[in-house]
Amino acid sequence: MPPVDTAVAFPYVEPACVYCPGRRTIDFAQSVGRSVVSPVAGRITFAGKVVDQQFVSIDPTPSTGFDPAVMITVGGLVIDPDVGSGLIVKSGEPIGVSNGLIHLSMRYISEGKPARYADPTPYVANRRTRARLIPNSRRGGRRATIQLSCPVSFGR
Repeated sequence: MPPVDTAVAFPYVEPACVYCPGRRTIDFAQSVGRSVVSPVAGRITFAGKVVDQQFVSIDPTPSTGFDPAVMITVGGLVIDPDVGSGLIVKSGEPIGVSNGLIHLSMRYISEGKPARYADPTPYVANRRTRARLIPNSRRGGRRATIQLSCPVSFGR
């Protein structure tokens, strides 16, 4: 589930190496003051300010199907005063309000190694099958392909 109900403004861009430049988040254009929700059920491991922005990091619960090493982080929000480390949140539960551009990242954390960022887009996308017209004879039609469609990109 995306943390906000708006289109993706800037997609994830895979860096060439661990320390190389790239866009390690997907960013959503959101009006200031609009609700930001937890994109996944889990336990908040960090809620606070980093440099000049506030972030909430969530360790997904095992029932979500994420690898145990995955950490989900939402940034660019004003954190709700009741949200803090150790709090258990449900997917879709409000965690704050937008302060402008909302950032969503997903990383794999292994002790003794640098965090490995991954594209979170497939996890906030819905599977969409293209509609196809088939002949009445039911012969000669092609199978529809399944595509990922981000629910907040309005099919772009």
